[in-house]
Amino acid sequence: MKSIRTVLLAAAAASTSSLAYSADAVVAADPEPMEYVRVCDAFGNGYFYIPGTETCLKFSGYVRFDVQGGEALGRDTDLDGDGDAFDARSRSLLRIDTASDTEYGPLKTHTEIRFNYHGGYAGPNYASSGYDAGTDIFLYQAFIDFYGFRVGKGESAFTTYTNYAGNVIQDWVTKYGPFETNFIAYNYDNSNGLTGVLSLEDDRGEGKGYMPDFVVGIGYSAGAYGVKLVAGYDESMKEGGIKARVDGSFGGFSAFFMAGWNTDGDRGPNRFAAWSGDYALWAGVSAPLAEKFVLNTQLSYDEADNFAAVANVDFKVVDGFTVTPEVLYMDNFDRKDADAWGGMLRFQRKF
Repeated sequence: MKSIRTVLLAAAAASTSSLAYSADAVVAADPEPMEYVRVCDAFGNGYFYIPGTETCLKFSGYVRFDVQGGEALGRDTDLDGDGDAFDARSRSLLRIDTASDTEYGPLKTHTEIRFNYHGGYAGPNYASSGYDAGTDIFLYQAFIDFYGFRVGKGESAFTTYTNYAGNVIQDWVTKYGPFETNFIAYNYDNSNGLTGVLSLEDDRGEGKGYMPDFVVGIGYSAGAYGVKLVAGYDESMKEGGIKARVDGSFGGFSAFFMAGWNTDGDRGPNRFAAWSGDYALWAGVSAPLAEKFVLNTQLSYDEADNFAAVANVDFKVVDGFTVTPEVLYMDNFDRKDADAWGGMLRFQRKF
């Protein structure tokens, strides 16, 4: 009897112990919700919020391959100024943009990094192409935008305010202004067509003292038409340049005319008036040929009787991928009145 009582007491104790452990059992906590990337559409397509912040981030860019040849565009293997072999070059470009709202308006940054490869000698025909022999990586743009002010590194306002000289690739044959520079600029836009710019720019060590170069511009657009005027002063040469531009669009068809004047062309080009002589002229047209084809042209001429004609066709294979054949004709351009032809083919995938 005593043994039965002992067994029952042991069983009761075991049951009580089991209930106690059951009461104190650890319950697994619910997993914390994962923070997925949120789309930020306040500043345009492609932005997303950086997790844990209210700053929006965007990546974009392109991968490009060019092959070109002819006297005007080929590789200059014998260093006589004429292209005598085919040339190929590649580029990968990465843009990084950030944006956030503040009590004073948007705060933005823009960075552009270029990765270039050029397989041969970068002779005279590549002086302004941005491609050196071999591989190079360089910071092309890095600036901050806030409350109309823009500070950092980028392209000169003398170039960007009136835009590039058409939609052709070789738009630089008759040069229309400088590109890379450090600057402090203010951009005005009244949202009713009136715009302006004032920019203080680094003269890249060419001058003495503390005075920067400066650019001032004003413009107005109404519907399909626009006009802009910009002036730049080269502190080193105590001279400058002025450009005026008129744009118009008619459905899918668009055209522009631009004229530049050097304050003293007899002294030669300055930082802003980069053309030859007192004046230079540019004109161009873009027109759709079919659903996936657009024709782009440009003509340019300066007082030194340099003339260039460029034409291409942008073929949009699929969204984001374009193939562009282009042809260039040059006359004079330090060639002792000789003319030259060149052609190129570009493959570009934007993202």
